[in-house]
Amino acid sequence: MKSIIAACAAALVAASCASAPSIPSQRERLTRQIADDAVGFNEAYGQAVSAQILLNILRSRDRLPRYYLAMTGISDSPSWSTTQSAAIGGIPLGGDIGTPWGVGGLGVERERASRPSYAVQPFDAATLARTAFQATPSSVFEHYWYSGWPRDLLMLMMVESIEKTDGRGHVSIYTNEANTIFDDCVASIQTDGCDFVREVRAFLATSQQHASESGVDLQNGRPLCGLVEAYSPASPVRPAAPREGQVCEPVFAVGADTMRLRLRSLDDMVYYVGELLRAGSMRSAPGEAIEAQVTVRAAGLRGGGQGVPLFRVVPASDSAHSIYAAEIAYGGERFRAGPAVGRSCGEQTQAGACRDIAEEGDRSSSVLSLIAEILALNQSPDAIRAPSRLIAE
Repeated sequence: MKSIIAACAAALVAASCASAPSIPSQRERLTRQIADDAVGFNEAYGQAVSAQILLNILRSRDRLPRYYLAMTGISDSPSWSTTQSAAIGGIPLGGDIGTPWGVGGLGVERERASRPSYAVQPFDAATLARTAFQATPSSVFEHYWYSGWPRDLLMLMMVESIEKTDGRGHVSIYTNEANTIFDDCVASIQTDGCDFVREVRAFLATSQQHASESGVDLQNGRPLCGLVEAYSPASPVRPAAPREGQVCEPVFAVGADTMRLRLRSLDDMVYYVGELLRAGSMRSAPGEAIEAQVTVRAAGLRGGGQGVPLFRVVPASDSAHSIYAAEIAYGGERFRAGPAVGRSCGEQTQAGACRDIAEEGDRSSSVLSLIAEILALNQSPDAIRAPSRLIAE
């Protein structure tokens, strides 16, 4: 009998140990906590920046003042409380043993209290002037031009006007006026804004037919300050350094023509999109999505490279996606822009013609991303310093 009791006791002790929960180590808990918080703060910061941009775009549509705020950091000082428990519950063993034995159970509970803090404040005058109102530097334009971004999107968003000089020295000015862009600038629309759009499309079509740098002669070429690319120029060209105090705007040499770009400020980009939506609202009924009346080519959307709206705002009540780059409350309604597109659509497959739903066919996310990145580039290091993280055990 004693041997039976001893064996049962050993088995019960083993069962008690086996039933104890696996308690993560302090290092594991800390690692998981930091990773989860970093992702959460990243999402919160991204949504705050995108929402601010969308808010100012809608203000621009309604021709209301625009305001820019800086989020100077996110700090979090979580505290932990731990409770432990141990219990023995009786279970019958059967046979001639009349007294039940117990199986032990261990419990550990940890509660985390967290209250993140952050500071949001307007830019000071100097930072605001540099961040929002100064023309975008040529180096920033060249960075995006060479980085694989849709070039028609860059031309529409970043370029205020084009000064085109032909081989005879005649100068033509094309101005990118958003409030005169309608119906994707079909031939019947004769406005300054559509003249600009058609000039951009002709330029991009030409640039695709000729290899860049084909007419660059670094020794004997005609010097062009701000030269970005050359497409079979009538005479060799070469990049030239700016003279003292000179600011070189982006220049393209295309055949016998020279195209000089005047770049926008960040605030002008925001206002431009708002004016496009203002024109687009004339084509939409109340409560419907509003989209810019100009398209850009986007491979993988709407039939594999057909034109898609540059920007589109959707009422939250009428949106079909769960993830958007930005969502805000404005004028008593909620609006979204920049749906996440998780698939591409080709021209034709074995399953039949490619069909996209309407919300997957826009470049709103790219527009918001471009403005957000330039906003970050223009700010001072103090305005975008890394969030602080304090751990209290």
